[in-house]
Amino acid sequence: MSKFIAIDLDAQGLFVVAGSARSGQAKVEQAVAWSGTEAEGGPPTLTLQTATAIGEQLRERLRSAGISAAPTIITIARDRVVLKELRYPDVPVSEEPNIVRFQALKELSDSPDEVVLDYVPMSAAAGERKSMAVAVRKELYQALQQMCVAANLRLVGVTARPYAIAAGVKQALSTGATPAPESPLDAIAVLTLSPGGGEFTVTCNGEVTFTRAVPAPVVASDSMLLAEVRRNLTMYAGANPGHPVQALYVAESSGRWALKLGSALGIPVHAYDPLLGSTTNVEDSARGRYAAAAGLLAARSGGDLPINFVNPRQPIAQVNPNRTLALVGLLAGLLLFAVGGAWGYLSLKAADDDLVLKTKLRNDAKKLWEATKPDADRLAAAETWKSRRVIWLDELFDMADRKPVAPGFHVVSFNGKAKTPNAKTGKQDSQAELQIKVTARTPEPVNAFVAAIDRDSIDPNPKDPKNPKKYYIGADKSIGGPSADEPSAQEYTIKVLGVNQRPADRFTRMPTFSPPQRKYYPPTPPSAKEPAKETEKAARASG
Repeated sequence: MSKFIAIDLDAQGLFVVAGSARSGQAKVEQAVAWSGTEAEGGPPTLTLQTATAIGEQLRERLRSAGISAAPTIITIARDRVVLKELRYPDVPVSEEPNIVRFQALKELSDSPDEVVLDYVPMSAAAGERKSMAVAVRKELYQALQQMCVAANLRLVGVTARPYAIAAGVKQALSTGATPAPESPLDAIAVLTLSPGGGEFTVTCNGEVTFTRAVPAPVVASDSMLLAEVRRNLTMYAGANPGHPVQALYVAESSGRWALKLGSALGIPVHAYDPLLGSTTNVEDSARGRYAAAAGLLAARSGGDLPINFVNPRQPIAQVNPNRTLALVGLLAGLLLFAVGGAWGYLSLKAADDDLVLKTKLRNDAKKLWEATKPDADRLAAAETWKSRRVIWLDELFDMADRKPVAPGFHVVSFNGKAKTPNAKTGKQDSQAELQIKVTARTPEPVNAFVAAIDRDSIDPNPKDPKNPKKYYIGADKSIGGPSADEPSAQEYTIKVLGVNQRPADRFTRMPTFSPPQRKYYPPTPPSAKEPAKETEKAARASG
């Protein structure tokens, strides 16, 4: 049996199963989930920037779960792909990929270079063909490739989730894991649910004919979910009046949703367990979330995936052995060249006229820009002046919060002085300098004060992480003489050689106030010290 790893790229994480898939038989042997929001420990949203980090962590999680590397297939959620049902004349099989691609790209808003496109043929009436084209943004596809490289996995298939879900429920019906409809040609609907939303998919004779994403808020409400299911059934019935949905299947093991929906809908509703028959130890409440991952193995067991962005359908080149037809084609080409020449002349003339018009528009825009340039210069000068300003009240507020609470530690003065720009270059190494005088009995609180300034010197949320802005430069202390107000205290001067401008939204401290000790504060005036000492001596003598 061929071993595969199937990964469902869910809105709230990654759901992974490992197992065998061959000759129409698929079996899940191991399952592991990495789910939840990023704040809860779940993976971040997959992008080109996060793909490597996600892949490295996925590799460690697979290793911890005892899942060895194997060919990997991935499914993408419905809301991250675009599906287009296309109808076109009966054409040779070799020309069909080009026809489908041409029609699909006409209906897509993205550039052809920004998407990866594949399609699957569908049943159609005589004389025409029908296909379902599926497109995914190339950026997401490249992120999946990058994630697999970082996870040391070989990517062999990427498909849309509705096709994996359809394959999973088809296997459940064939094995008797859930009741089958009266006829294999009946249209059936499959509902998958999770806290982050779900999907509603309709299949008919194994083909995906209708699919919609279910928003997360809908899943949180029984009434909203029932209304959403009814709406989707109505939409499908309106588009396919001759093939209404005959049964609804819900991916869950408990049957809770199936029971609720079955009592409200006019069609049979059944639950099916995607992991039925597997050897995995997964909680009942989470088994339904593996429907797409387990369905991937079922889809792969039948051969090639219906939709595979790794190996999309391509035109089949055929050599034409008929020379006469080649000559006719050559003559047609010459005729087309003549027609093209006339069309080209007219197009060039139209392009010249368009160039004249656009040149005029450009000149008008240039004049308007030049008229507004003085205002832009004044605004830039005002922004430059604003960037040199230090918000001293906020700085004093933060310094008060940084001040350690220690016996005998007092701030005597706070002196901030703005620096003037260089007269020639107009540049500044910093916007201001700061000097704080304190008294302390021991140097520890002074050192802690300086350390707190150094700790807050770098912007914690820089716009450029490689070159963060420093708010304080060169914080240091110097020792003065004994304090005039408290004999046991020493005077210190804390100097910050450079203070840079900080936007108001970067002052985020929320201090809690702790009352300082009142001993030796306020200090006794010098004139009152001697009489106090004489009084103390007299009291001792009399005692």
